[in-house]
Amino acid sequence: MQQKEKLWAKHFILALIITIGVNLTCNLLLSTISIYAKKITQVDSYAGLMTGVFTLSSLIIRLFAGKLLDKLGRKKILLLGIFITAFATISYAFTDQIFWILVFRALQGIGFGISSTAIATIVTDVTPESRLLEGIGYTGVGLTITTAIGPSIALKIVGNDYEDFHLLFITTFIVSIITLVISFALSYENKTNTTIYKKQKDDKITISSWGRKIIIPGLILFLAAVAESTILSFTALYGIYLGFGSIGLFFTINALGILVSRLFINQIVNRLGMNTVLFIGLPVFSMMILGISMVKTTSMLITFGFFCGIMMGTLLPIINVMIINTVSKDMRGMANAIFYALLDGGYGIGSIMWGSVVISYGYRYIYFGASIVLAIASLIFSIKLIYSKIKTNKSKIKFNNNCTSSNKLG
Repeated sequence: MQQKEKLWAKHFILALIITIGVNLTCNLLLSTISIYAKKITQVDSYAGLMTGVFTLSSLIIRLFAGKLLDKLGRKKILLLGIFITAFATISYAFTDQIFWILVFRALQGIGFGISSTAIATIVTDVTPESRLLEGIGYTGVGLTITTAIGPSIALKIVGNDYEDFHLLFITTFIVSIITLVISFALSYENKTNTTIYKKQKDDKITISSWGRKIIIPGLILFLAAVAESTILSFTALYGIYLGFGSIGLFFTINALGILVSRLFINQIVNRLGMNTVLFIGLPVFSMMILGISMVKTTSMLITFGFFCGIMMGTLLPIINVMIINTVSKDMRGMANAIFYALLDGGYGIGSIMWGSVVISYGYRYIYFGASIVLAIASLIFSIKLIYSKIKTNKSKIKFNNNCTSSNKLG
């Protein structure tokens, strides 16, 4: 029996800790900044705009960050991203003007886009090839922890009357500084930088052929993020609108669902395969988010949040591995940049789009719309599977016919 390659080495553990730090700085403000925007403007649409500005700035910078990661190295770019994030988060404390809040929100998005792409690439660098899905799954657990504790801690800090936002901004700044200090301990790069190719023509050919392979998983990822943006950007306000208490508990339970999925995803995929898991998971996710549109009690909202967490926690690492597996190791910076750019694009466009829907129709309709988006994603993936099966069967028939012809000639 072949022995498993070691996963829990020094640099994987460091990468996991940094992943938690980078994403905690994001999640401390992800939901609460929407409440802050409404508090200082009294306008609902700024809730979606806050998330939209953040995620779209992350999206744009990731495309540049991916190239820089592969050319200049992972650690330098990681440190740059965390520094920008730290500067943006402390800047919130010095203004209550919505214009400057939006500027710093965009700057935070740039910092997060750079640092999260860098640390995600570092994770794939230090994870053994045979345990890639498992490694990404465990870092997903780190993300889950920040998703669970981030909004809950933030809501505790600002208080029931939502008054102590300055303390929240300072807390977020401290987390980013601690993460920056820890990042200096990474030194694996001296061993891996020698594997990066320098031939630009070969890179262009590889990128061109790679682009065709990721169209379907990329589209599925984007649509899932558009749907998920309703949960990230509007559930806190939705709960307040419905008069529910303990909204922070929703994010904790939603994150618990993600955690459950990440602990068992490797075994499930080994048994069923990635295509089967996606085929089942997409329509289930659609039904669960539809359920959120019809909730009447806090317990119903939390229950659907838990199952939405399981579905999103299952889909994301699978699609991530699908995209990473289409490139060589020296191009993983760009692969992770594309993955997170699509994710951010879905979150950003979704947040802005659903913000307009909230103003015109109300909160319940955004979750109904999100379920339709996921149903479309499920249909697209089903068609892709059918097409692939037909293509495979045709190839088998052609191969068998050629063998038959060869036997007759013999």
